[in-house]
Amino acid sequence: MNSGYKAYMMVGFAVSLGGLIYAANKWNSLAVLAIFVAALVTCIVVMVLNRRRKSEKPDKGVNYQKLAKIDLLSSAGWIKENLRGHDRVVDDLVDTIQQELTLSSPGRVLSSFLLIGPTGTGKTFLAQLVAQALYPDSEPVLLRMNQLKHADDVFTLIGAPPGRAGYEMGGSLTRPVSENPYRVVVFDELDKCHPDLYDCLYDILDTAQSREKSSGKTVDFSGCVFFGTCNSGVEQVRAVLKQNDTEDVRANKIRDALAGSTSFAKPFLARWTRVEMMDELKPLNVAEVALLQLRRYWQDFGIELTYVAPQLLLDAVEKNEEFRAYGVRQLSAYIRRQTNQAISQARHAKITRVHLDVSPAGDIMVKSDGIAAVR
Repeated sequence: MNSGYKAYMMVGFAVSLGGLIYAANKWNSLAVLAIFVAALVTCIVVMVLNRRRKSEKPDKGVNYQKLAKIDLLSSAGWIKENLRGHDRVVDDLVDTIQQELTLSSPGRVLSSFLLIGPTGTGKTFLAQLVAQALYPDSEPVLLRMNQLKHADDVFTLIGAPPGRAGYEMGGSLTRPVSENPYRVVVFDELDKCHPDLYDCLYDILDTAQSREKSSGKTVDFSGCVFFGTCNSGVEQVRAVLKQNDTEDVRANKIRDALAGSTSFAKPFLARWTRVEMMDELKPLNVAEVALLQLRRYWQDFGIELTYVAPQLLLDAVEKNEEFRAYGVRQLSAYIRRQTNQAISQARHAKITRVHLDVSPAGDIMVKSDGIAAVR
């Protein structure tokens, strides 16, 4: 019998005894017996409910046998369909995570990847796709590191100590993982946060553990995959990739190049499983991304695109050249501007399957079943 049950028994006994003494002085023997039985039944019901609550409480520990059974390789094709132009990076990540899943054990994270590249090349999106494939029932932990500019922001990640404002909230990194250990954690724009925040990541990447300052609990990260995204050091990494080196030599040179061009120290870079480059997309890949974004955007309004005129995709590629500094992210805004009126027309006409074409004057035409419906 544990201490919880003992406490309930003592409370029940005290209530029963008090009821007996009081009733013996006030009422007859039948009233005494009724009060005693009621108190005893109440005590038993409380114990049963407590036992049931504990039996139904989910186990928050990491189940390594469960992890070993996950088949991430089968999702590689789906990830590539949604992220164009980075097939090699996808294969590297999926292969590494799959291997680590079979070797998962306490004291080590599943994998950690530092993704380098210009803005708008799909680094954060790749991490989110991996999260959907790996843990479809768990939301990824997305941390905007560019908002953490001060040394004290470390408490935002791992919780403020008791006595500081907001300590009861826990850490934005530690609290979600303590509630659900199966997570993909994304440090978005890691190079833009205060360098002191890197220190709290050393132990996590090394030992898969961290003590939450606010609660004092040790949080287990052995069921987590970590991603860091970085826009710095791109030119230096490009120079390394142009050299004809072996994979191991190239990996070391990339880390050296980043140590000399970013705020990352060599020991910090050494703790990442892999450092991957996600460079600018080729025009064909930009056209593929534009098509995907078009379809997703129209699907948000309940409309299926069955055909898109090549001219629209060529326009998107040309615009991406104009927005090179912002990457394909700028395509979303361009697509909204170009097609919002057509979406309004299609919804007004109650069209759910659409062909998008371009008139000789360059206007977008919305067609249904091959017949021009609205212009």
